[in-house]
Amino acid sequence: MTTGILCATPEEFDTLHHRFQFDPGPTALAGFQFWKGYVPDRARSIVLAQSGIGKVNAATLATILFTTFGCDDLIFSGVAGALTDLEVGSVVLVTKGATHDYGLVSNGVFTCVPVGDLALPGIAQPLQDLPSVPSEVQRALELLRDRMADNLAIRLGAVLSGDVFINCQEARTRLQGMGGDIVDMESTAVLEVASRFGKGAYIVRTISDGAGDDSHLSYTEIGHRRPQLGALR
Repeated sequence: MTTGILCATPEEFDTLHHRFQFDPGPTALAGFQFWKGYVPDRARSIVLAQSGIGKVNAATLATILFTTFGCDDLIFSGVAGALTDLEVGSVVLVTKGATHDYGLVSNGVFTCVPVGDLALPGIAQPLQDLPSVPSEVQRALELLRDRMADNLAIRLGAVLSGDVFINCQEARTRLQGMGGDIVDMESTAVLEVASRFGKGAYIVRTISDGAGDDSHLSYTEIGHRRPQLGALR
């Protein structure tokens, strides 16, 4: 079996690249670099790659990992902003998620609708329930949560993704009302791609900021507190 591990930023990539063992050089494709390796003492190969920021990058990379590299599942490790009382440095394992910036703007009002729905007046139906990950993915995340509960602040939660960095209390309040626990810029694109391929995607996010007016301050201080994936072996 092969697991694809992806992340968005160079800092996240460096942390993961030093964690596992890889072939001497990467494979370059579509502007990405893919590092083939393995988890020590486990009969599982891995492919590590950095997507860059945003849903398009994440979806493109996830697709390549499934199609070109034949990955059986994906792990997406990185950071997110908190929409609830989660503290910086705590970890959220994603069991639900939706895109928060897809929808309809009419008369100056934005209505979020499910991805893929026709976003037209009189047709679009507002997003109601956040889609859940497959049951087998949720069970694995629950086991990971229980295993790591004595070592760090870790919980299950819902992610909302969009192509904007949230540095606004008004936007934070709106996203809270949608049922999100955290917000980022990539995760639900990875979940959507995995769903289309009938594969599992395991989203692991460390809280970097509070997604409010001062989120840019705590985000820059999170570098030394990124999650370790050793427990996922």
